Amino acid sequence: MLQDIQFAARVLIKWRWMTAVAVLALALGIGANSAVFTFVNAVLLRGVPFPNPDRVVALGTQDARGRRFGVSYYDFLDIREAAKSFSEISLMGQPPFNVSEQGTSPERYNGAYVSANTFRLIGAQAVLGRGFIPEDDLDGATPVVVLGFNIWQSRYAGDKGVLGKTIKVNDLPATVVGVMPQGMQFPPNTDLWLPLGQATVNRGQSRQVRNYQVIARLADGVTIQQARSELTTIVARLASDFPQTNQGIEPTIVTYNERVNGQQIRLVFWSLMGAVGFVLLIACSNVANLLLARSAERAKEVGVRLSLGASRGRVIRQLLVESVMLSLIGGLLGLPLAYAGIRVFDSLTQDVGKPYWMVFSLDPIVLLFFLGVCLATGIIFGLAPALHVSKTSLNEVLKEGGRSGSSGIRANRWTNGLLVVQVALTLVLLAGAGFMMRSFLVLYSLDLGFETPRLLTLQINLNDRKYPTPELRNNFARRLTERLRGIGALQTVTTASNFPLGGAAGLDLTIDGRTDPNARKPMVSMVSVSASYFNAIGIPVLRGRGFTEADETPGRGGVIVNQRFADMHFKGEDPIGRQITLTEERPNGIEVRSQTIIGVSTTVRQREIQGLEPDAVVYVPYFTGPDMGRTVAVVTRTSGETAAAIPLIRQAVLELDPDLPVYNVRTMDELLAQRRWQYQIFGGMFAVFAGIALLLAAVGLYAVMAYSVTQRTREIGVRMVLGAPPGDVVWLFLRRTVVLVAIGLTIGMSGAFGVGKLLQSILVQSNGREVAVLLSIALLMVIVAVTACVWPARRATRLNPVAALRYE
Repeated sequence: MLQDIQFAARVLIKWRWMTAVAVLALALGIGANSAVFTFVNAVLLRGVPFPNPDRVVALGTQDARGRRFGVSYYDFLDIREAAKSFSEISLMGQPPFNVSEQGTSPERYNGAYVSANTFRLIGAQAVLGRGFIPEDDLDGATPVVVLGFNIWQSRYAGDKGVLGKTIKVNDLPATVVGVMPQGMQFPPNTDLWLPLGQATVNRGQSRQVRNYQVIARLADGVTIQQARSELTTIVARLASDFPQTNQGIEPTIVTYNERVNGQQIRLVFWSLMGAVGFVLLIACSNVANLLLARSAERAKEVGVRLSLGASRGRVIRQLLVESVMLSLIGGLLGLPLAYAGIRVFDSLTQDVGKPYWMVFSLDPIVLLFFLGVCLATGIIFGLAPALHVSKTSLNEVLKEGGRSGSSGIRANRWTNGLLVVQVALTLVLLAGAGFMMRSFLVLYSLDLGFETPRLLTLQINLNDRKYPTPELRNNFARRLTERLRGIGALQTVTTASNFPLGGAAGLDLTIDGRTDPNARKPMVSMVSVSASYFNAIGIPVLRGRGFTEADETPGRGGVIVNQRFADMHFKGEDPIGRQITLTEERPNGIEVRSQTIIGVSTTVRQREIQGLEPDAVVYVPYFTGPDMGRTVAVVTRTSGETAAAIPLIRQAVLELDPDLPVYNVRTMDELLAQRRWQYQIFGGMFAVFAGIALLLAAVGLYAVMAYSVTQRTREIGVRMVLGAPPGDVVWLFLRRTVVLVAIGLTIGMSGAFGVGKLLQSILVQSNGREVAVLLSIALLMVIVAVTACVWPARRATRLNPVAALRYE
């Protein structure tokens, strides 16, 4: 083996230009695979940093319509009491926490109410002080709080004297009893924790309020199927005991890793892994063709080896050692490229809400994968040339330098097949990139229905201790609006329950006199807005009228619908004055509201942007609508630069309530960019990989064509002496390319349709079968292939016929 390695090194140095080209192609392929596997490892494989993470499960519920929910507080108490399948079971809620102290500006943090056993369940221990104990969870217990490492460092400068200090968390004075270690932020990205017993929202809540997360650790010897069976029995008993709130509710149970990594996340990352796999296969195909091109020159060497008694296996081993060495050199060059790609991806995803344990690093698993890819790649691209050359016959070698006979025919078959594979794989990659980039462009060209310049958005969380009722929250929102309108830098001010493209409440719709009472009711999106909302954001009211301050008094019952709502439910009719009924499940039962349509606005999307059509939206007056929660969303249009208005807004809020921080302060353009980040980053990655594949395919076609011209130099000379025009000589070589590209495109087109179907759920306004996109990609492939082959073919026409006839 040492002799083989030394000989391989001499061969690669001798063929330095071929080695350089092959190493570069392999570096791109191996580097891309190592980088993407790092992401897959961090997101999908490594999982949550718990002891025995496969034993930690997430519990939830779903209704008869398949809508998924969490678990209600009182259902959790019953399940915890009855279930025997779990050694630990914990409830978690994640409201925003406002932290304030005398002399320090208030700040908002991601917080969590958790059962006292949560830290024990996940195997987390405090680095300073202690975690929670069962007594902390009891009613009437002294309020305590555990800080995360980040808040301990940023707000309290890592002072160990913070233990025993009293701070206000959502206006609750709580004593700091512990600090969690760096990197512990469970539930995802939590900065501080309160015992579940301190959550005032638990008191008096209906079983219909299923907004808590539940995690559990399976007891020894218990499977998920057994736990699911037991939960089904318990939930069925609850449905019998509490039919008004629990009828039709079913339990769900999956591993926590599955719950965190939803179907779309898995689809995106495995699709990326498939994309870079294609890039590597194309690189392997290129290098294999380079080695096949060299096979004619090595035929005499191999023929002599075989004639001297070397076995075919011995020859194959020598050639595979060369290819594996080539692959390892490419891998070593690709490793820095992978590291650079990892750092870029990490920087782009810093503020997108990924769980704290998703750390993108070259850990031992990634390095083992890297080594395996290098070895497998060397065998994959080296095997075909090795098998081909090892069949060499010494008699063939002695005939015309080995450029004819069955050996040349076999080489051409291998080369043709590899070129077809390259074209097919490149087309599939280009199709995936084309669909993703089309989604990205659609997002940026999407008609939002309003003007975004100088629009500033912000949010304020009103905690349930100081603002427990809708009346108190509405009163604060009124006073805030009045205060902000007095700031000269703000041109308009409005409040709403949700920003545009920021989601909405989903309600059942009934149209009086029309909806079949036995049919399934359609869903609509409801947004609660103040009277100035449409003017402030710039949403035109097309028919009827907008809201006035008079509509914000109880009893008016007027609503505005968007044009999409009118087209869906009043096609060809005037909706103004028509009655609709909105039905919503509330904590204290089902709330039914009869409304009169007073206006129709332009269509503005509130929910997901992937759909082909926008959602139907009903706007209700903010101060007389249903209780929209504890978060006040404020939208202002500034007179000048938005940055100058931000400190004025913060000061106005502090004057109203010194314990309330302002958060999520962004321009509307920044808010929309945050909604688009997935398509920008992942679409860009698909485009980069497709570009690399296209470049490799072009280089491969050029190399094969150039070698073909070299092989047929004497034939070209004979044709030109006999009077063949240059066009005929060019077509002689292009014909082969056109046939191979046509076969590759035919095979690749079916793969392109498959990729479109696979990615359909994450595409924007696309069914994954856009003919225009696929035809454009096929045309691009043809242009690139022809361009790559024309140059060496035209070079053949410029040969001196006499020199060509003498060529050896």
